[in-house]
Amino acid sequence: MRRMRKKDEIGAIGIGTLIVFIALILVAAIAAAVIIGTAEDLEERSEQAGQDAEKLVSGKVIITLAEGSLDASGDIDSVDLYLDLYGSSGIDMRDVVLHVVATSSSGGAVSQDLTYNTAGTATALMYGTTEVSDPLNTYDPTNGEYVLGERTYLYITVDLGLSTTALSEASTLEVFTKVTTSGTQTYDLWRTPSAYPTSGVVLLDE
Repeated sequence: MRRMRKKDEIGAIGIGTLIVFIALILVAAIAAAVIIGTAEDLEERSEQAGQDAEKLVSGKVIITLAEGSLDASGDIDSVDLYLDLYGSSGIDMRDVVLHVVATSSSGGAVSQDLTYNTAGTATALMYGTTEVSDPLNTYDPTNGEYVLGERTYLYITVDLGLSTTALSEASTLEVFTKVTTSGTQTYDLWRTPSAYPTSGVVLLDE
């Protein structure tokens, strides 16, 4: 004989089903929130990684050698900074700014910001450049080409006598090199020897 369900039994079954349904919706909502949060976190990380990679590829100016020239009084009044490119993209030298801090052995420091001089000579507010090697012809100021390329070798001349101060023995020269278009910056600290020769050039220690 078929058993007939009472109304309260049917109602209880319906409420139980509704509770299970609501629970499933809550679980699905929590899972969706977790997935969305994870996706947003991964997106932020990928964007940061992309920005870091872009900065790396865009290149940095690396100073590989610093060489000072002695003046008549026996101090270094001019420094040649030899450059290399770190990264795959060339850098327009007109976008390179130097912040130079010269500190004498007595402790007095003088700083100056220097920009690129298209004429090639160093002044009180500008640095000069000289081409050493450029097999790919990316640097040719006479024809409007100012790019430090992957195989270009240049040196920057900073006239300390005009821009900051001449350096005696046991002094320091700090150079902040910034590429304004990418925001990349490098820092170099160079020290002069404790004794100079009577004339010629002096190799600075890093």
